[in-house]
Amino acid sequence: MTRLLVGFDSAWTRTKVGAIVGVVLHEDGRITELGPPRSAQFEDAAEIIGGWQTAHSASSTLVLLDQPTIVVNDIGQRPVEHIVCQCVSRRRGGMQPANRGRTDMFGPAAPVWEFLAGFGGAADPFDDAQSTRVLETYPVLAIIALGWTLPDKERPAGRLPKYNPARRKTFAISDWAHVCRTTSMRLAAEGAPESAGWAETAAAKTKPTKRDQDQLDACICLASAFHLAKGRDALFVGCCATGYIVVPDSEMLRHELVGRCVELRREPTSWVRVFRLPSVANAVVHDT
Repeated sequence: MTRLLVGFDSAWTRTKVGAIVGVVLHEDGRITELGPPRSAQFEDAAEIIGGWQTAHSASSTLVLLDQPTIVVNDIGQRPVEHIVCQCVSRRRGGMQPANRGRTDMFGPAAPVWEFLAGFGGAADPFDDAQSTRVLETYPVLAIIALGWTLPDKERPAGRLPKYNPARRKTFAISDWAHVCRTTSMRLAAEGAPESAGWAETAAAKTKPTKRDQDQLDACICLASAFHLAKGRDALFVGCCATGYIVVPDSEMLRHELVGRCVELRREPTSWVRVFRLPSVANAVVHDT
């Protein structure tokens, strides 16, 4: 059995360019890396993933996508964003709301729906009958879950790294290097030295670009894909009807999210759950 693992930072719209990176996880634990992260729009990503599936006879595919995959609200935030945003803002970060009113991102003709349709739609992480799964993740929340935040005298929980070079007023080159190196160490520990080497080299860049950051986020998505594919505890926040986010489990983060649910009068056991990705060894393959 071969499992294709993909990290895809989509950049959300049809005109902008995101990034994609992938590996093949073999049944015996070996890993075949599929090159460094590369720039890709939605159509490119679909073609790349399909090519990887064919070339490596993938029996299952797991795509961790940095973009909302379920958006049913016309305005405002999704419930999952209402839950998560406080954890992000507590660490000096911000979270974009997803709604159908943002037509280029989530309207009827938005490219994410076509992309998802090509791979069976937005996956239910608890369903064991899907050979191809596209799950929504969020690198910022993964950074919190993995303990990659930085010290802050005014914030006991620390602060999120400011590593987006497109935001010149807040970007810090030391934060960029920090995220690159922590990502590199994580990928190296997962057995992906080439991807880890890319991230380590990126850490030395003195003038990284937004494209570099997209590729780094794709690597963070891949790190989350490794976490799930290797059967470790993951954290599911939200619901499959209105939208969810999946990241590695963290007791600290989970405790905060449960507290937030209580504040919002949402039943924590329904909105914040620990799970392990079901095996698809016996699933019927229906990859495109």
